[in-house]
Amino acid sequence: MKTPIFIDGNCRFCRFCAKVLRQMCGDKIQIEFQGSELYQSYVMKFPDSNWEVDSIKMVHKDAVLIKSKAIEQILSLAPWYYQILRMFFFLPSGLLDRGYDFIAKNRLIWGKAVDACEISDYAK
Repeated sequence: MKTPIFIDGNCRFCRFCAKVLRQMCGDKIQIEFQGSELYQSYVMKFPDSNWEVDSIKMVHKDAVLIKSKAIEQILSLAPWYYQILRMFFFLPSGLLDRGYDFIAKNRLIWGKAVDACEISDYAK
Protein backbone atom coordinates (compact mmCIF):
# COMPACT_ATOMS: atom_id res chain seq x y z
CA MET A 1 0.00 0.00 0.00
CA LYS A 2 1.28 3.44 -0.90
CA THR A 3 1.85 5.94 1.88
CA PRO A 4 -0.16 9.13 1.23
CA ILE A 5 1.75 12.40 1.46
CA PHE A 6 -0.32 15.59 1.53
CA ILE A 7 1.00 18.90 0.23
CA ASP A 8 -0.77 22.16 -0.55
CA GLY A 9 0.56 22.24 -4.12
CA ASN A 10 -0.31 25.84 -4.92
CA CYS A 11 3.06 26.92 -6.31
CA ARG A 12 5.82 25.73 -8.59
CA PHE A 13 8.12 25.11 -5.64
CA CYS A 14 5.61 22.70 -4.05
CA ARG A 15 5.14 20.89 -7.35
CA PHE A 16 8.92 20.65 -7.79
CA CYS A 17 9.28 19.17 -4.30
CA ALA A 18 6.48 16.69 -5.04
CA LYS A 19 8.29 15.62 -8.19
CA VAL A 20 11.58 15.15 -6.29
CA LEU A 21 9.85 13.11 -3.57
CA ARG A 22 8.15 10.97 -6.20
CA GLN A 23 11.48 10.31 -7.92
CA MET A 24 13.14 9.48 -4.60
CA CYS A 25 10.48 7.16 -3.20
CA GLY A 26 8.85 5.84 -6.35
CA ASP A 27 5.78 3.71 -5.83
CA LYS A 28 6.07 3.75 -2.04
CA ILE A 29 4.28 7.11 -1.75
CA GLN A 30 1.15 8.68 -3.17
CA ILE A 31 1.26 12.46 -3.33
CA GLU A 32 -2.09 14.18 -2.88
CA PHE A 33 -2.99 17.83 -2.54
CA GLN A 34 -4.79 19.21 0.48
CA GLY A 35 -8.39 19.36 -0.51
CA SER A 36 -8.57 16.02 -2.32
CA GLU A 37 -11.12 13.41 -1.30
CA LEU A 38 -8.37 11.24 0.20
CA TYR A 39 -7.18 14.18 2.30
CA GLN A 40 -10.69 14.78 3.61
CA SER A 41 -11.10 11.11 4.50
CA TYR A 42 -7.80 11.11 6.44
CA VAL A 43 -8.82 14.26 8.34
CA MET A 44 -11.99 12.47 9.46
CA LYS A 45 -10.22 9.18 10.18
CA PHE A 46 -7.26 10.64 12.14
CA PRO A 47 -8.41 13.68 14.16
CA ASP A 48 -5.37 15.79 14.99
CA SER A 49 -4.62 19.50 15.35
CA ASN A 50 -1.71 19.15 12.88
CA TRP A 51 -4.19 19.09 9.99
CA GLU A 52 -4.61 22.84 10.53
CA VAL A 53 -0.88 23.58 9.96
CA ASP A 54 0.07 24.64 6.43
CA SER A 55 2.80 22.08 5.85
CA ILE A 56 3.60 18.77 4.25
CA LYS A 57 1.65 16.08 6.10
CA MET A 58 2.03 12.34 6.51
CA VAL A 59 0.11 9.89 8.69
CA HIS A 60 2.42 7.48 10.51
CA LYS A 61 1.21 5.12 13.24
CA ASP A 62 -2.04 7.05 13.78
CA ALA A 63 -0.18 10.36 14.18
CA VAL A 64 -0.13 13.23 11.71
CA LEU A 65 3.48 14.23 11.07
CA ILE A 66 4.29 17.70 9.76
CA LYS A 67 7.34 19.69 8.70
CA SER A 68 10.70 18.08 9.45
CA LYS A 69 9.19 15.01 11.15
CA ALA A 70 7.20 14.22 8.00
CA ILE A 71 10.22 14.71 5.75
CA GLU A 72 12.34 12.51 8.01
CA GLN A 73 9.77 9.71 7.80
CA ILE A 74 9.45 10.11 4.01
CA LEU A 75 13.22 9.82 3.64
CA SER A 76 13.09 6.51 5.50
CA LEU A 77 11.08 5.18 2.53
CA ALA A 78 13.75 6.23 0.02
CA PRO A 79 16.43 3.86 -1.32
CA TRP A 80 19.73 3.45 0.52
CA TYR A 81 21.61 6.01 -1.59
CA TYR A 82 19.34 8.80 -0.30
CA GLN A 83 19.81 7.82 3.34
CA ILE A 84 22.84 10.12 3.66
CA LEU A 85 20.33 13.01 3.71
CA ARG A 86 19.00 11.70 7.02
CA MET A 87 22.15 12.97 8.75
CA PHE A 88 20.50 16.41 8.88
CA PHE A 89 17.97 14.98 11.31
CA PHE A 90 20.60 14.77 14.02
CA LEU A 91 19.99 18.52 14.37
CA PRO A 92 17.29 19.58 16.85
CA SER A 93 13.79 19.38 15.39
CA GLY A 94 13.11 22.99 16.44
CA LEU A 95 15.99 24.19 14.26
CA LEU A 96 14.88 22.01 11.35
CA ASP A 97 11.30 23.29 11.66
CA ARG A 98 12.53 26.91 11.61
CA GLY A 99 14.43 26.11 8.42
CA TYR A 100 11.31 24.49 6.97
CA ASP A 101 9.25 27.57 7.93
CA PHE A 102 11.78 29.88 6.27
CA ILE A 103 11.61 27.91 3.03
CA ALA A 104 7.80 27.72 3.21
CA LYS A 105 7.53 31.46 3.85
CA ASN A 106 9.67 32.29 0.81
CA ARG A 107 8.53 29.52 -1.55
CA LEU A 108 6.30 31.82 -3.58
CA ILE A 109 9.28 34.07 -4.28
CA TRP A 110 11.44 31.14 -5.38
CA GLY A 111 8.71 29.24 -7.18
CA LYS A 112 6.69 32.14 -8.62
CA ALA A 113 3.06 31.48 -7.67
CA VAL A 114 0.68 30.36 -10.35
CA ASP A 115 -3.09 30.57 -10.59
CA ALA A 116 -3.87 26.88 -10.97
CA CYS A 117 -2.46 23.94 -9.10
CA GLU A 118 -1.00 21.25 -11.30
CA ILE A 119 -0.15 18.79 -8.52
CA SER A 120 -2.29 16.11 -10.16
CA ASP A 121 0.48 15.77 -12.79
CA TYR A 122 2.78 14.43 -10.07
CA ALA A 123 0.24 12.70 -7.86
CA LYS A 124 -0.28 9.58 -9.90
